[in-house]
Amino acid sequence: MDRIYRLSKWIKGLLLLLSLMQLGSYIAVMFSGEYRDGEYAMSIDWWGYFSSFLSVSFESSWQALAENLYSAGLHPGIILGSVEILPYLFIYYFLFQLFSLYQQGQVFTSANFRCLTRIAQVFLVWIFVSLFYPMLVAYFIHVTDLADGVPGYFTLGSQELEYALFGLIFYCIGWVMKQAVELQAEAELTI
Repeated sequence: MDRIYRLSKWIKGLLLLLSLMQLGSYIAVMFSGEYRDGEYAMSIDWWGYFSSFLSVSFESSWQALAENLYSAGLHPGIILGSVEILPYLFIYYFLFQLFSLYQQGQVFTSANFRCLTRIAQVFLVWIFVSLFYPMLVAYFIHVTDLADGVPGYFTLGSQELEYALFGLIFYCIGWVMKQAVELQAEAELTI
């Protein structure tokens, strides 16, 4: 149990670091980066010792919309990128909760099932967001007359199928854990 505690503590630290790095790089790139070829990018030179490259690129299904938004004078990074980063933050949060439960010694509980199910739900909601958000953006821009000529897009690609697969995997793992908890409770009642 001590190993689970230590590993969970390290993973929680890593999740926190990764989420802060992703959020920080997103903010830095959105406000200091340059837009070209469907992505925002910036280079950082650290006093000649090493350099770093940060970018926020739009998946292929959103790249055409990003190009149209940029040519219309709008900021595609804030319009599209802010929505694209939200699922990652939710997943980091639920994983952090899950490893907090592991750190407390709660390995097979219904709370673990809820965390895994919520991660699965994030992936499934992400599918609908990636399918319909570009159309909503185009419709909103058309209705409010913010720009001309921003067409609506509906694309179904491999990214959405990956989200469905990951959601299914997380849901199945959570369901197996829930069944294990129920079997354990039944076994304790029969003894």
